[in-house]
Amino acid sequence: MKFTKHDAGKLKRVGSSWRKPTGKKNKTKVGKKGHKKMPSKGFMSPADARGRIAGKIPVRVFSPAELEDLDQKNIVIIGSSVGTLKRKLIYEKCKEKKITVINYAGETENTEKNRE
Repeated sequence: MKFTKHDAGKLKRVGSSWRKPTGKKNKTKVGKKGHKKMPSKGFMSPADARGRIAGKIPVRVFSPAELEDLDQKNIVIIGSSVGTLKRKLIYEKCKEKKITVINYAGETENTEKNRE
């Protein structure tokens, strides 16, 4: 179920991303019939599926050594502070172990120029 902001369909200036209604007599907040539903605990996904990406457990990695105890049931997110060379090493090691990497953009023209 997709929860949208109250009056998002009516007003152009109101964005669609969910914000809790604050007005005293707001129909959504009060829970009137025929109006949008508010997110509540009952809409949560099961605890064992929560926080997963494509059914796999996400793990942040900062060095190739951290990949040793990971397997195919994990999905790797390379840390933002990791440089290009180490990023490439992490990606190649993941490729060998057949682990998915979410945020690897691949070689860019700048990295080739810097090495020469």
